[in-house]
Amino acid sequence: MQYHIKDSTLIIEGYFEAVSTGLNGGRARVKYLFNKQVPRTFNPPSSQEFIREEALRLSIEKAYFGLLTAVNMEYLQIIEDDYLTAFITAGVSNGSEFRVKVGTINIILISKAKLSETALFGAIITATEAKGLALLEKGYTFLGTNTDAVMVAYETDSGPGSGSEEKREIPYAGSSTEFGKKITEAVIRGVKVGLELRGE
Repeated sequence: MQYHIKDSTLIIEGYFEAVSTGLNGGRARVKYLFNKQVPRTFNPPSSQEFIREEALRLSIEKAYFGLLTAVNMEYLQIIEDDYLTAFITAGVSNGSEFRVKVGTINIILISKAKLSETALFGAIITATEAKGLALLEKGYTFLGTNTDAVMVAYETDSGPGSGSEEKREIPYAGSSTEFGKKITEAVIRGVKVGLELRGE
């Protein structure tokens, strides 16, 4: 796995089995995962088409999953713990007397270890629970924003050197498992630090 920031976009490259709750999400084998910064007033005719156009502009021509965020990449949190790497952009704003929620919390989790189908999807639940807990601990009265998304992926043997460090398969990702605890700690830390840096 390699990652870099280009044109206000986090680009992660490798050979992945992945799931995404994003705009072009689903379950697929992909080579790229990206998180694109857009203006707070962003409102295109089609967000899915925008993601496709951005992928081409960034020279991402192979299979990918993409996310959008209004959070500046300078606030990107990258947390590494053994075989898990978490990439988190966190932003929330509260407006009006009805506490309308705008902003986005995007979470990308990448495992060097192979994940079972159960763990792959279960990690989405654990990450979402951790995000909600982080917001509550920060004093917010909601568990997420309108546009939050989660990606979970593991590196496969499709590329040179990928997947060689960890051969075992992780069966579950519940919050009480070793893997789940890593997710919980990384997400809580990433969300809290990301919001604090933005003064939220």
